[in-house]
Amino acid sequence: MIERNLTQEEVDALPFEHNLSDGHAFRSWTHAESAIIAQSARFFAESDRRGGQRAEAEYIRRYLALGGQSYIPDYFTGLMSYSASMAVEIVANLLRLRRLSAALIEPCFDNIADILRRHRVPLQPFPETVLTDGTAALEALLETLTADVIFLVSPNNPTGTVVSEAAFTRIVEYCVAEGKLLVLDGCFRVYLSDEEVYDHYRILAASGIDCVVIEDTGKVWPAAELKAPFLSVSPRLVSAVIGMHSDFLLHLSPFTVRLITEFVCLAEADGGRYLRELVVENRTLFQSRIPGSFLRTDDTQKLGLAWLEVSAGGLDGEGVRRLLAERGVHVLSGERFYWSSPHLGRRHLRMALLRDPDIIVHASAVIADLWDELGVG
Repeated sequence: MIERNLTQEEVDALPFEHNLSDGHAFRSWTHAESAIIAQSARFFAESDRRGGQRAEAEYIRRYLALGGQSYIPDYFTGLMSYSASMAVEIVANLLRLRRLSAALIEPCFDNIADILRRHRVPLQPFPETVLTDGTAALEALLETLTADVIFLVSPNNPTGTVVSEAAFTRIVEYCVAEGKLLVLDGCFRVYLSDEEVYDHYRILAASGIDCVVIEDTGKVWPAAELKAPFLSVSPRLVSAVIGMHSDFLLHLSPFTVRLITEFVCLAEADGGRYLRELVVENRTLFQSRIPGSFLRTDDTQKLGLAWLEVSAGGLDGEGVRRLLAERGVHVLSGERFYWSSPHLGRRHLRMALLRDPDIIVHASAVIADLWDELGVG
């Protein structure tokens, strides 16, 4: 039997109403978002690729500002992408051609490790626990690290673990001193609260480090899978990366860039608070309805996702996932997020929260009924 990856499971769940498997934004539009969509025909008619580069630069500036990040065109070159996964593919090509190894955060979404492995990039784990267990744990890992590249995701998918400013600064200092390359996936940064935000871009540019930062919007706005991801590339890597990038993409649709820019402008009005409020509402709805003795929230509450631990004896995440799928509710089991040590995710599930509240309420009811059926409390 062919082993299925997480994205294949997400694709299989797409036709189902109660699909909580993928982390993309599938919810109803707000009134303000509906007004933007109503203008989409005008945006389409006004789109002109001759002004595309200016529009892309303005979009990147505004999107970064929404996430509390500096726009530094003198240091970073922004390259648009179809998807964050395509950006990872470009990074993997770069590492393969330079024969570099990578220390990849674990857990993470499995396609990052799969893409790197497909390019024969040697991997070693960068356990996210070293980011939460104190300075000594991080220092101990850095002392033993042999990889040429550190690849981080912050906030991390699926747990929401955030690389603190102190830890990030230390990692950057280490990379500069040891000549390492740093890759940062910040695709979920919009969901961080103000007190958790610090300026990755300012720290990176000030250090002079070789780095790539990956950004995405597919996990933020319900734009029917129209999205505007991009890579921010440091000076010494631009020549190599831009050559590969041009093999994949002439330019992103100026209509897509305009549409997503309008969504960014909408979020600017309240600093993205309305985006986070739905996640908080759905998380509260879910936690108030499921038996705590069955599924326990095991994350930092920093994503539009819930990472759940199966706390009932004798059950594991994959078993519960199958039982829920039989009842029409689709989530992901946790093993494949642990690309080096799958057993560490055996008792976990990941559930999307970027859905309409009624979908969350229904899923919660199904889970509560399943707990009653199992009768293992």
